[in-house]
Amino acid sequence: MRAKAMLDRLPIFLAPLVMVCALALEARAQDAAITRAPELIELVPADYPEAEREAGREATVTIQITIDATGAVEDAEIMESAGELFDAAALAAVRRFRFSPAEIDGVPAAIRILYAYRFTLAPVAPTTATLAGVVRDRRTRAPIAGVTLAREGGASATTDDGGRFELAELEAGTIAITLSGERLTALRTEETLAAGERLEVVYEVTLRDPDEEASEDEDDMEIVVVAPQLRREVVSTRVEAEEARRVPGTQGDVLRVVENLPGVARSSVGAGQLVVWGASPEDTRVYVDGVRIPRLYHEGGLRSVVASDLVQSLELVPGGYGAAYGRGLGGIVTVRTHTPTGDGVHGALSADLYDASAMMRASLADRWRAAAAARVSWLHLMAEAAQGDLGAYVPVPRYWDAQVRALHAISAGETVELVWMLGGDRVSRGVPNSDPALVTQEARELDFQRVYARWERDGGDGTRSSIVPWIGWDRGLRANRFGEVETSIASEGFFAGLRASHRTRVFPFLEIEVGLDAEIGVSALRREGSIGLPAREGDRRVFGQPPPDRIGSDAWDVVHVSAAPYIEGDLSLADGAVHIVPGLRLDPYARSVSRRTPREGNAPDIGLFDQDFRAEPRLALRWDPYRELGFRAAGGLYHQPPAAEDLSASFGSPTLPVAQAWHVLAGTAVRPVPALAIEVTGFASFSEGLAVRSQASSPLRAEALVADGWGRAYGVQSLIRLEKTEGFSGWIAYTLMRSERQNAPNEPWRPFDFDQTHVLTALLSYTPGFGFEAGARIRYATGMPRADVTGAYYDAGRDRWQPTFGAHGSLRLPEFVQLDLRIAQRIELGDTKLDVWLEVQNVTNQENGEEYVYSADYRRRDTIRSLPILPAIGLRWTF
Repeated sequence: MRAKAMLDRLPIFLAPLVMVCALALEARAQDAAITRAPELIELVPADYPEAEREAGREATVTIQITIDATGAVEDAEIMESAGELFDAAALAAVRRFRFSPAEIDGVPAAIRILYAYRFTLAPVAPTTATLAGVVRDRRTRAPIAGVTLAREGGASATTDDGGRFELAELEAGTIAITLSGERLTALRTEETLAAGERLEVVYEVTLRDPDEEASEDEDDMEIVVVAPQLRREVVSTRVEAEEARRVPGTQGDVLRVVENLPGVARSSVGAGQLVVWGASPEDTRVYVDGVRIPRLYHEGGLRSVVASDLVQSLELVPGGYGAAYGRGLGGIVTVRTHTPTGDGVHGALSADLYDASAMMRASLADRWRAAAAARVSWLHLMAEAAQGDLGAYVPVPRYWDAQVRALHAISAGETVELVWMLGGDRVSRGVPNSDPALVTQEARELDFQRVYARWERDGGDGTRSSIVPWIGWDRGLRANRFGEVETSIASEGFFAGLRASHRTRVFPFLEIEVGLDAEIGVSALRREGSIGLPAREGDRRVFGQPPPDRIGSDAWDVVHVSAAPYIEGDLSLADGAVHIVPGLRLDPYARSVSRRTPREGNAPDIGLFDQDFRAEPRLALRWDPYRELGFRAAGGLYHQPPAAEDLSASFGSPTLPVAQAWHVLAGTAVRPVPALAIEVTGFASFSEGLAVRSQASSPLRAEALVADGWGRAYGVQSLIRLEKTEGFSGWIAYTLMRSERQNAPNEPWRPFDFDQTHVLTALLSYTPGFGFEAGARIRYATGMPRADVTGAYYDAGRDRWQPTFGAHGSLRLPEFVQLDLRIAQRIELGDTKLDVWLEVQNVTNQENGEEYVYSADYRRRDTIRSLPILPAIGLRWTF
């Protein structure tokens, strides 16, 4: 039996109208059932042959595709030819498709489908859509009367004596259609309708024959293939890699899409930090395949630390996340990577103004795949070669990263993957001066490596298991210099962890996940110089200010251990309209510090061992009374151990306790029309036990830092997103937020150093076809708060001027405004592709201020500026 369904999917200029059709199960195989349809996760549109376009000819090419158990296209064969040019264009596209694996009775299996490209030049009208067609017997080709076709939750129609049906006035978008009738096993399919479209389909089905024996050919199942889309929830944002790659302003870097999402504040150029929902950058954790890494972006924020070719999806959860993650007071970013599949050796080479990169993937055997990627920056070389002092005032980062990975398919639904990843950063900024004693400079370095294995098994009966053991190494250095006085903190840490989870459906309405999140770290740190540098959040200082007189030195070791079991359930009620997701995480903390008090002469060190236990309840609620309307709410308790660098007996306090925070949020999502989605979320977080500088004039020994800090953040974030319509797509993300800190219970609340009241990002992309893309991004953000310099006095003892400050937050940095433009063109070169793009950052050459600097007597104020207008031409060759 074969089924054929024509599906218009792409804009008029791309021309192919996709027709999806399934090879349905023979009646004898009623014991086998499809439990998960393969989804098209990499759609390659076919190019319209120019000769046929000029002749005004349209055609449909029907292709039989064989998809293996991993989702790769194993074979493609023309079943209904439309001519040499149309056939070649359709085959070239189909062979590069990638699918998620199909499942038969819960087990990944090979499958065959008929996939048809319809090349058409007809325009699309902006009205409702009509689905019409015929249902007929596969064996006899005879029409079948009395088959009911129903849109889920909507209109229905019954086939007449000729097997024909028509469903008119359907809303555009993806709709679910069910087929039912006498001697017909109930079938479900999905069709994607464009506005103004009349979609003609042919469904070929097999009628049940009780005398037939069961068929052994279990790879012919009824399926529906749908293109991937950006998936959104109120409490999280998940973006597939292909969607993120086309976002303007990212230079094709998939993970840079995070900075364009609601709830994310803008970080300074040269920082590469994530500021989410008013939390400190250190409080937002980043995970790659469940493995914690120190940061998502390289210094400067120009690139992420993971190669885009190896990213499958990313998810931002700004707060209220489930029990599987912890040890952080802020949000989390989870990145899921993959080893690209396919036969032979393939790769890509890329280069632009910032860096050069390469990726290679290969099939080593039937069940082995390998991939490697590397990137290195060269923007700093151009800055060093340029005349002037650009590199002094504007931080120009240097960075590199690499990954090597191998995947082994143990069996259907079971894989193991080995990964090694590394990254490195160098950046500096400063204020030059003719007097060497007044030269100010700040430098940062960070290197990290991770090695991990990822074992996953899908049992096919609703159970999923995963185990990820890992080890890692970090090295960091921060140095501040004022004249000949230098303050530095260096750290080196070795880490190991294990993340394991098992999810199963215990009842049709209840899923349970149990897991373990364990981590151990051994850090060696050394710090010397002024006790007031580097500056901490909340310090009233200005860049270039002479450091305090108090000088110290310390070297200490820290060992921390945590092994947190957790459990989480998903209770589905009201036919799936209501989901209640409770969770509980039990997180024991243990740590040892090599020195409890500052070193005194030759006295032996006295260490410290501390342990704590925290229970963290979590709860999330989802209610979708209608397909166009949904509500979300979540809340939970979160904890975070103190940073190793804060446990110094001279510069911090070894006895700092675990800090905690509560997250609460609620939101709604509305889809007034199929192409437009509107989401609004209100949120609040309250934290206590934050490490701050002691407010005492003479702090006690080993108490330079105390856990007296409080924090609160609250606001509203919104997202208005336009689905792809007539080639246009984009979104507007706006966050209104207030983030404050309190240094002690009796102290007044003050603005958080990273507080940004308004953050607005607007994106628009246009893809008219012919491999051409264009896009624009505009960003606006309120300046971050600073303490105003109200005056200065001459310090005769130190022979320098010292500033006097107003209240913290009495001054803000200038507002940030930036417009970025991007155009790109894809050129087919035989079996290879060449992508050429031009991206211009800061088109208007806006002089955005990143930090204030002052003259030696503090009478004149200047700014360290962001990058000026920066055009970048890039090339990417894929082979």
